[in-house]
Amino acid sequence: MPKILLLALPDNVNQTPYLYDTRLFEFKSRRRLWSTPHLGLLTVGAMLSQNFNIDYIDLNYDVLTNFKYDFVFMSPSTSQAITAYDYANKFKQNNVKVIMGGPHVSTLPNEALLYANAVFIGEAEDTIKSFIIDVYTNKIKSIYITKQRPDLKKSPIPMYELAKKYPYKSIPVQLSRGCPHQCSFCLSSRIYGKYIRRKSVLQAKKELLYIKKLWDKPFIFFTDDNFLINESYNTELLKILEELKLEWYAFTDISIYKKSQLLNCLARSGCRKLLIGFESLNDKNLIDLNKSRYKYSKRHEYEKSVESIQKHKIGVIGSFVLGLNEDNEKTFDELYKFILDTCIYGTNITISTPFPGTDFYNKLSEKHTLTSNWADYDGFSLLHELPNITKNVFAEKYRELIQKINSEERISNVILYFKNLYGVS
Repeated sequence: MPKILLLALPDNVNQTPYLYDTRLFEFKSRRRLWSTPHLGLLTVGAMLSQNFNIDYIDLNYDVLTNFKYDFVFMSPSTSQAITAYDYANKFKQNNVKVIMGGPHVSTLPNEALLYANAVFIGEAEDTIKSFIIDVYTNKIKSIYITKQRPDLKKSPIPMYELAKKYPYKSIPVQLSRGCPHQCSFCLSSRIYGKYIRRKSVLQAKKELLYIKKLWDKPFIFFTDDNFLINESYNTELLKILEELKLEWYAFTDISIYKKSQLLNCLARSGCRKLLIGFESLNDKNLIDLNKSRYKYSKRHEYEKSVESIQKHKIGVIGSFVLGLNEDNEKTFDELYKFILDTCIYGTNITISTPFPGTDFYNKLSEKHTLTSNWADYDGFSLLHELPNITKNVFAEKYRELIQKINSEERISNVILYFKNLYGVS
């Protein structure tokens, strides 16, 4: 008889208030992207689907009342870790075996093993078969560790059908893993590595067709760290997206603005927005971000890239990180001026967070005592001291910047810009 397995997504308990204020313009713009199923869990579910009866619960929407499972899988982010550990204790009290994985658990497996029966370190495509054998021979190991980064040709279509019961506003799709830039604060880069591995174009088409069968008008969120970096692959993919008449959004780097063939196809393929990691306007900050100094080498192209992409009727979401070493009071004003002057469609402004496992964490922990209250690692809390600005002033300037970004001045500026772009009076 098949075992019963639950895929459980812990609720987000430490939500920074301004981000969830529905009155803010940028909340409305980004709301689609905050409401997604957990892609990692749905992918693991697909790997296990032939050997288990599988259920999925999102605890942001549901309350946990049923413990009639043999196993539960959880893949918490750092900020969800403490909540996940609390749930793990409840499951174990009800004789449910707890399995954990994901970036945080991969970085701190011994911590996770205080609460879980077993942990997966790294990506699961090459280790899941061993786990299945161990389940049915009753010899589960405490650690399953991948020895190499798997070929994504082995990765199945996620069990998207399990997510249908929730009112998600976008559907995540991951076609590649890895990023060449390896920014010091990025945990994803550390887990997935420098070299990009991809699903085939045929895999991509099958996955997108499956999503279209489940949802009438799905909004696709490509979660790849750097989506538009391979021109030949993406040219084929854009043709498929245009054929399927899908609307979508993705992360990419600044190099896209020079790829004229891709740019000309983006809007036609259903691309509505692109998030680009500019990170900082300060040269010294950019030099410290990655060893290749890629971001620093592109600083003089920031304004030009926004203009070029948006002229192709694609909204640019500028991603910036505050709380880097060279930041001071003027940093906030300079950033707002850039946002206003470029008429950039939207922003993603986070605070530099030293996620365990990153170079940023390792460097900071040599000089600072960092909190292990993982709920504070939400990407919007300053957890370390800065040399040129106090924490109190930083927090005040940050709140002020968020209000200015959502001000009538800035919103009117963006609306007028895009009206002119589309020829709307």
